Amino acid sequence: MLPAEDSEEAAATRAAVLALRRESGMPVAGAAWVVGPRQLRISETSGVRSPDRRGLSVPAGAGLIGKVLTTGRPAAVSDYRSARRISHEYDSFVAAEGVRAMAAAPVIVGTAVRAVLFVGSRDAVRLGDRVLTAMTQAARDLEQFLASHEQVHRLLSEARAVRDNTAPRDGAALERVHEAHADLLDLAASLEDGHLKDRFHEVCSLLEQGCCSEGPERASSENPARLSPRELDVLTAVAAGCTNLGISDRLDIGLETVKGYLRSVMRKLGTTTRFEAVTAARRAGLLP
Repeated sequence: MLPAEDSEEAAATRAAVLALRRESGMPVAGAAWVVGPRQLRISETSGVRSPDRRGLSVPAGAGLIGKVLTTGRPAAVSDYRSARRISHEYDSFVAAEGVRAMAAAPVIVGTAVRAVLFVGSRDAVRLGDRVLTAMTQAARDLEQFLASHEQVHRLLSEARAVRDNTAPRDGAALERVHEAHADLLDLAASLEDGHLKDRFHEVCSLLEQGCCSEGPERASSENPARLSPRELDVLTAVAAGCTNLGISDRLDIGLETVKGYLRSVMRKLGTTTRFEAVTAARRAGLLP
């Protein structure tokens, strides 16, 4: 199914296509989403002569991008019209754009191809390392976003269900949500594309609102808080007087990840400041 025009998936796809065109140096770039078991539909383009290219359906195996859907592997041709290893149902569309050389790469989430990114040149040339590297990076960034976006919404639904009392209050489940949130923030810090990173942080904020918006729950002595090893590392650094930046350097993790761990620690300990968290942890025997 194509992403809604105003969705995070659509924005991420648009950003990936623009980054791909910029980094590859190619005049044409685009993305086709899988809309059925054996069907693609072009959802985003940049540099094309006709906006009618968006919405074009491509069955599996047809042309270059249909071949990539079938094989799940990148492919390229130096002259589309004379290429022997692809079928030629769409030669007229390619010719209308003046495209000669073309490359495409799958966007794979789990084991399924979710989309195909492509670039085109109006010269019959062998596409070099710059193009292939840009294709690989753009596909990887979009894969990371889609996989993490799906995980965020799954965990967000779980957190909201617990918060709204529509599911049993499972402390282990909430702990998984918070730890996943911190991991996602760390992953966001590793993304190179600025727009993708911004969208990623927006999704992480949704998760934070879903699982952290309620008031802190005081940890009782009968049910002491359980901190993960990484949360204990962060809290130990706080107890040693480190700033967030110092913790980031000391543990070699992103600054946003440090903040995520601290939010999780304070929630579990029922505190509102980092120093209260240290005191509560010492009373609970979690810190010396």
